[in-house]
Amino acid sequence: DVGGVQVKITNGFSKEEYRPSKQIEALETEGLEQLSYEEQVHDLSVLLKLLVRGVSNALWVAGRGGTGKSHTIERGLAEAGLRDGAGYFKNSGSSSAIGIYKLLFKYQNDIILFDDSDGSLADQDSRNLLKAATDTKSVRKLVWNKDSKNMADPDEIDPEDETDTRIPKYFEFKGKIIFISNLPINKLDPDGALRTRGLMIDINPSDEEILNFIKKIVDSITLKDNLELDHDSRLEVIDILTKNTRGRPDLRKLERALNIRAGLGNTSDVERMLRLYA
Repeated sequence: DVGGVQVKITNGFSKEEYRPSKQIEALETEGLEQLSYEEQVHDLSVLLKLLVRGVSNALWVAGRGGTGKSHTIERGLAEAGLRDGAGYFKNSGSSSAIGIYKLLFKYQNDIILFDDSDGSLADQDSRNLLKAATDTKSVRKLVWNKDSKNMADPDEIDPEDETDTRIPKYFEFKGKIIFISNLPINKLDPDGALRTRGLMIDINPSDEEILNFIKKIVDSITLKDNLELDHDSRLEVIDILTKNTRGRPDLRKLERALNIRAGLGNTSDVERMLRLYA
């Protein structure tokens, strides 16, 4: 018996508000926040392996930007023998509800990686689709009930006709979803509905933890266009970032700064350039 999850697409309510329960607030304060940054990154890798192995249909990743969430996920997918376009599809940026429906149809048997797509969760139609697509059943029936161009009943579509580009009004989704967000966990999942449908982790290290982690992995960061930088110069970059660069430390900023430093070569402008542009 295949379980069906029907989604009724509505306009939602503009004033709709979600309030986390006391139980959810307790989980946030007593759970993942106690883990160190390295433990969080390790657990993220383990949770990804569980998703790839079919333990869950969804992995929700919350937390501040520049902490290596996307890098860890894409590296783990590559280690599993998957790449963008062959085993998973990466959707960067926000999408409309109908856009998400079409995306779910096109990659209905694959992993779909949503990155920098927080706007999709703000739209109630999109949120309903993602909730249905990540239900705990192995096969989930998704239905689009709004009148839209290029949509048709499945019986009207000839799968053998390559010129027929219409999308069915309903289909069975067998894929998996990874959603990476820069929102804190209580805003990513304010009503607790997403965490009941999959694995969820909060990557939220302190500045000190990020700096300590950066020092450990700085030599492993690959530079662009065959640029090279020795160990001492990499440590110099970290020192400049720590003392002078505006904003909080993060891995994106480090990678950008290392590339700038390598591209500058021997010049007296290193500190000024990193301070202003890293």
